[in-house]
Amino acid sequence: MGDICYFAYGSNLSIDRKEQRTDAIRDARVACLRGYRLAFNKPGARGEVYANIVPSPEDMVWGVVYLCNPAAMASLDAYEGVSGGHYRREPVEVHVRDGTIMMADVYIASGKLLIENGRPSDSYLHRILQGARQHGLPEQHIRLIEQLAGRG
Repeated sequence: MGDICYFAYGSNLSIDRKEQRTDAIRDARVACLRGYRLAFNKPGARGEVYANIVPSPEDMVWGVVYLCNPAAMASLDAYEGVSGGHYRREPVEVHVRDGTIMMADVYIASGKLLIENGRPSDSYLHRILQGARQHGLPEQHIRLIEQLAGRG
């Protein structure tokens, strides 16, 4: 099995977080996923709230496409709780900043676990914002993240 493109929109935007989970980043490209919106509606076991994406035809989510080997994706599957039904991995079409369109896997939270909308912890939000800035995501999207997290 070959490399897989993975679209990150949450804490894995942070270079440090991504490298802790999967080793060195080989390739990262800024991209947007059309037809979805960002939400903080995935509850954790200890009262935390995590990022998710939900279908929304008029919206888009900015993030980063990382090139990952199968071992890196297996590691991410474990961190994202795929075997426990917390997130599932789905292929989506993303639009890379350079104009190309490519397929990438994305993690989407299981619908049975979702809440209306919550407030992520400061440390979790910091990782997302740090990664968004490290990769140069659009400032408008960064402000949207802060607003959705109840900080904007």
